[in-house]
Amino acid sequence: MLRPQHGIQIIGSKKNQRCRFCQKNEPEVHFTKIAHVFPESIGNNALASNYECDTCNQFFGNTTENDYANFFNLYHSIMQIDGKSGVPKCKFKVPCKARTDECAKYCVEISLDGNKPQIRRCKEVENKYIRFSNNSITISKPVGKCCPIAVFKAIVKMAITVMPVEELSGFTNTIKWILEPEHRNFYSDSKLLVRYKMIPGFNVTKYPHFCLFRRKKTVWNKPYMLFNLTYGCFSLFIEIPSFSNKNAHGDFEIMPFPPLPFYTNAEGIWDLSKIDSPKDMLHSIMLNFDTYQDCTDRLKQKSIL
Repeated sequence: MLRPQHGIQIIGSKKNQRCRFCQKNEPEVHFTKIAHVFPESIGNNALASNYECDTCNQFFGNTTENDYANFFNLYHSIMQIDGKSGVPKCKFKVPCKARTDECAKYCVEISLDGNKPQIRRCKEVENKYIRFSNNSITISKPVGKCCPIAVFKAIVKMAITVMPVEELSGFTNTIKWILEPEHRNFYSDSKLLVRYKMIPGFNVTKYPHFCLFRRKKTVWNKPYMLFNLTYGCFSLFIEIPSFSNKNAHGDFEIMPFPPLPFYTNAEGIWDLSKIDSPKDMLHSIMLNFDTYQDCTDRLKQKSIL
């Protein structure tokens, strides 16, 4: 559990540092920057490592971590995940035939006052983006610009960072793949899948926490290593890709999801095997409420004044 205690904790020795990604050490590379084990965008301000050189740290920050933040923007915003620059804003445009030069920059803008969502939307916005049903509201947002494979790489990179050093030799090709600037599927005939479960509420877990699972040495027909990351209001579960047991990948979809000490109300699978996200891909989140206030009339009066 990544709970801040007495400043940021750092894993790995500072002596004879060697980057576990590019395999370089000083003086060829430097280790002066704080290398967060998990991105600050998921609320990690508790754990850093000595396993990542400044060059790789900059590379991940400019590439896969940006894709990860864009992919999860809606969830991070609504869940109130406090990232590097605070809670990310949730605002977006939608296709619209009625758009004019006088339109606001964004069709939908969402902010939270405590746990109270405040939603501003153009009257032309379709119900598929903001939908009321009984005492709930479903907010759907087009997925931000990102490469799905890069998003998957970002999760794998987290797992590699916390992996025991004695296990790294089995993931040499995986590490090389993470560092490739041109994204491709690690496998030629398998998908890169992220299984997830949703936890209702606002940032229920409070602090990110993770688990690595390695199969028993007497078992050969199951994926070798699995990674589970839980933060905010959902839990992610992946198989860490490797060529050590290619025939076992199909079992991942039917393996039990790691037990969670929270009630979950939804689950599913994201296929992140492609270079580009589908143009019509939406992320959705449903919020329940007792009452809501329509401010349309008040805003009209204010604009007239």
